[in-house]
Amino acid sequence: MITSANLTLSELKQIFLEMLIDKTDKVSDIGDDSVLNGVAFGSSKIGQKVIKDVAITESKIFPQTAKGIYLDESASLFGVSARKGALGSSTYVKVIATVGTQYLAATHIFTSKNGIQFEMENDFTVDSEGFGYIKVRSVDSGEKTNVDANTILTVSPIPTGHVKVTNEYVATGGVDAETDEVFRLRIVNNNNIVSLNTVEYYSQIFQSFDDRVLKVLNLGKGSSGKQELAIVTQNGVDLTALELSDLLELSAPYFPLFDLNKYGSVVGVELVNVTWYEVGGTTGVDFRVEIDSLYDSDDVRIQIQINLSKLLDFRFWVAGQRIEWDDLFEVVKNTEGVKYVPDTYFKPNEDETVPSNTLPRIKTFIMRDLDGNIIYDNGGALSPIFHPNE
Repeated sequence: MITSANLTLSELKQIFLEMLIDKTDKVSDIGDDSVLNGVAFGSSKIGQKVIKDVAITESKIFPQTAKGIYLDESASLFGVSARKGALGSSTYVKVIATVGTQYLAATHIFTSKNGIQFEMENDFTVDSEGFGYIKVRSVDSGEKTNVDANTILTVSPIPTGHVKVTNEYVATGGVDAETDEVFRLRIVNNNNIVSLNTVEYYSQIFQSFDDRVLKVLNLGKGSSGKQELAIVTQNGVDLTALELSDLLELSAPYFPLFDLNKYGSVVGVELVNVTWYEVGGTTGVDFRVEIDSLYDSDDVRIQIQINLSKLLDFRFWVAGQRIEWDDLFEVVKNTEGVKYVPDTYFKPNEDETVPSNTLPRIKTFIMRDLDGNIIYDNGGALSPIFHPNE
């Protein structure tokens, strides 16, 4: 925004009087109850209203500084579709089960303590390790679906061989409506719709058919010989094969002719889900911490995960960025309620390079006390199966 709306009425009045005295030698003093003082006050009041109206108009022209309803009006001015509606959350759940236990996406539903249901994105079979991670997304939408860690504890129907389930990390991505940050990014990038055959062009096209689409990544030629475009959603959920197929079919009229067959169907292009880079690998984020006795360990855990999610927000991730382990360490150390975090036991303990066209996400999260015991509040019971002693 060019115009500053921070000038007070007193400052505007002073500017008016300074200009008046500079232009005439007929006035040497202006009393508080004088006519000129009243004129200065009235002029300053009008000037203040004018500055306010100009600033509002500028906020519509410059979406980088607009907020709330003014950002909505800015979108309308630039011909961008209205703010997107509510979205659900997504996360990973860790299941403990006997080898060969099957969890089916079309059958099994995971439920949190507060009743939020989550569905699987793909079928999963427990291998010889006896546990595994399943990516899930909420059935409902809205911020209420952002459930805390260690709250998704049940699955229905219970498959044969199932022992235990929980989410080590908070479910994120659930919003009641498109946030100003994401909406602003979409407005700024809207002009790329005229730049044919660019990833931003395809992002704008796909967004017009599916509110969940955030952006598109170009993966180049795949194993099938087709050009692969990876879809990144605003809340991190993976689209089903049917959803990807429908999205490609709906957007076919906007593809160049050489990508279409004589029936108008897209050939040579395949839509896939983005590949997630697991921060810390199989170990994930694992650290020891001393928590202030005045704070609840669950509250501290939640705040640490929220802060880490902000640091690694995939919506604003720039290709080529590295994950600096000391940045993760600083986030944990500076969280309110944390007294001490020894760097000796902090994992990951080295910087990580996120591969091109992948996005970072925390899958495993373990918080321990200074002796190495896992801090996990479940009514005082700690499952030896879920957290076996080494």
